[in-house]
Amino acid sequence: MKVDNPLSQKFLVQYPVEAARVLEEVSAQHVAALFNELSPQTGIPVLAAMLPEKAAACLGLMGAVSAARVLTDLPLSTAARIYRLLASTKQDELLALLSGKIRSHLHQFMLYPAESAGALLDPKVDILPDNITVAEALRRIERLSHPVSCEIYIVDDSHHLVGTIDLGKLLVSNHHAKLKDTMIRKIQTVSVHATVESLLSHPGWAKRRKLPVVARDNTLLGVLDYSCMQEAINEAGMVVARDPLDNLLSVASLYWLSMAQLLDSLLSISHPVKGEHK
Repeated sequence: MKVDNPLSQKFLVQYPVEAARVLEEVSAQHVAALFNELSPQTGIPVLAAMLPEKAAACLGLMGAVSAARVLTDLPLSTAARIYRLLASTKQDELLALLSGKIRSHLHQFMLYPAESAGALLDPKVDILPDNITVAEALRRIERLSHPVSCEIYIVDDSHHLVGTIDLGKLLVSNHHAKLKDTMIRKIQTVSVHATVESLLSHPGWAKRRKLPVVARDNTLLGVLDYSCMQEAINEAGMVVARDPLDNLLSVASLYWLSMAQLLDSLLSISHPVKGEHK
């Protein structure tokens, strides 16, 4: 995509979401070079529409001055989500170039009480957009540089969590179907402001050992792992009143839940759904 091409410029300006979907499948080096040449009016809406991890990869390769300018121009909630995914060295480099006002606003979006889901979540999560096909989703997964978890989260154009899909089901689904027509829409989420007390008693742990963490508007912010949460609680010395027998039962149920999810995924792969075309 050439910056000086009028058709490319028109596509980027008039269809930022569609442009974002295209650029997500291009190498981060090429996309970073593109954004270095684009005007803020053209580039910011496209970058904001990209999935956070893809946007962070591009921002991490941009020059510090250009990247700091992008963070300043992005909506603060979007900038914070991308900033959390940057390497710590890049974060420090950018902070030195940001104004005091922007630094303060970023911290407001990123700092949560130690006993909350916001402080314990992992911002790195496997996400796919809902408007791509199963075949496109599989191609994206094949190009990832890390192992994919069994459960993949699906978001809409505004990055709101709208569904999930298991990797096993994705592999045997009709390759021409859209993810939004294949995904599971009923999701148990965790509020980013939820406290440790409410987290430990969340009913979602009865079915999953990882739960998605969302903002008030249902924007996906990350994932909370039960084991990591327990470890963080123990390391911080947080005192949580709970029956020891409940803890034992929770550990046992999570073990069997993990085994059941693994078996279900393997069985799904072994027995393709009849009548579906790949």
